[in-house]
Amino acid sequence: MCLFSKLFHREATPPDRTTDILNKHLTGDFRVFPLAERKCTITEIREIEKEVAVTFSPEMIAHLCGQFPGIYIEAREEIWPRPKAYDVAPFWSFLYAIHTYTAVSKSDDWMRLDYAATEFQKKTGIVAAPVLSIKGDANVYCVDANSKIVRFDHELNTVEPVDLGYFELLDREVSELCNRTERKKKHG
Repeated sequence: MCLFSKLFHREATPPDRTTDILNKHLTGDFRVFPLAERKCTITEIREIEKEVAVTFSPEMIAHLCGQFPGIYIEAREEIWPRPKAYDVAPFWSFLYAIHTYTAVSKSDDWMRLDYAATEFQKKTGIVAAPVLSIKGDANVYCVDANSKIVRFDHELNTVEPVDLGYFELLDREVSELCNRTERKKKHG
């Protein structure tokens, strides 16, 4: 760690691995788009950290300041038709997309890290900020006050530690989305 980082207790930001993860897993079966028109700034991220009392890891900051300042990934609808009201099917068959969040305030509320964190904390009483959501799953991955990734269990209103770094988590969840999509293609 460099002297400047040591003085301010901040690790250096590693390279953004988001594009590498997407290239590793995704095919033409998916749509991908950033959640903001521009990259996030460190200042925006630090303001959110203060506002919601969490600390984002250097990997999370690299993602937010990278090519995709928050990302939405979904299986194309022609590959994975969207569930209709009152559909009954296995739980996994509703999980057709994942998304992270953005620190850019001009994005829609559901995309914004500050909004998601504030709403999460109001509803749960837990000091954490959502960082990765699986469409259709009420449980969400969060970062706690110590920059650790935790998984929120909506039924118990608790968080459990996840022993992964941010890019490891993103890699795993993109891979799982691809696996579910292949399963949906084979079994309907």
